[in-house]
Amino acid sequence: MIEKLNAHVHSIFAPYKSAKTAKELEEELLQNLLEKYDDHRRNGASEQEAFKLTVDSIGEVSELMESLNLQYNVLEQAINMDYSRHRLLDSDFRSVSVHDGKFNSCDLSRSDFSHSDLTNSTFKNSNLDHCIFENANLTGTLFKSANLKGVTFKNSIYNKTHFKSCNLSGLIFDGETFKQTIFEGSSLRKASFRDTTLINVQFRMSDLKKIDFTGASMDKLTYNFLHGAKVDLSGVTLI
Repeated sequence: MIEKLNAHVHSIFAPYKSAKTAKELEEELLQNLLEKYDDHRRNGASEQEAFKLTVDSIGEVSELMESLNLQYNVLEQAINMDYSRHRLLDSDFRSVSVHDGKFNSCDLSRSDFSHSDLTNSTFKNSNLDHCIFENANLTGTLFKSANLKGVTFKNSIYNKTHFKSCNLSGLIFDGETFKQTIFEGSSLRKASFRDTTLINVQFRMSDLKKIDFTGASMDKLTYNFLHGAKVDLSGVTLI
């Protein structure tokens, strides 16, 4: 009868093999059902009665799995998104979730990425002219040799974001918070970092002429690096 119960549970989860959570849930459910079956047997139920009582207690597992399977498929599709080498001018990417997305060698002029999650995505050799990154999650995102002319950055997350060989001249980052962000081989001439918070931020081989840090707060590591590069830090607060 135990083998029959095992087969019954397996048949329930069979349609959902693509969901990574299915096997774990199947094993957990089976263990719980075996315990219930043993309890019914100890209470005097026959094998058939114990089996029926146990199976009837399962409920609508299929509804749960349909939901989990849909969520997994949507996530898997998002994770595998590769927009490289496409012309995507004026695209609406607001509120999308694209982990590890590839936007390399794309023309994304005037596209809107507001409220999007772009964790670990890459923008290599892409045209981001006048794009909007407002309330965007740019954790681990790489911008390499990208055209960032006229881009709007506002209220975004820059944890371990990497700007490499990019022209950021004149861009406004006022009020933003940067943590372990890297600016490498990039031009930040006349960029504004007023009232920003910078923690362990690196400016490797970047042009920092006339950059404005008025009202900014930063840790000693960031401060010492900028001080060594002869940046005006007269309006900066150490944290």
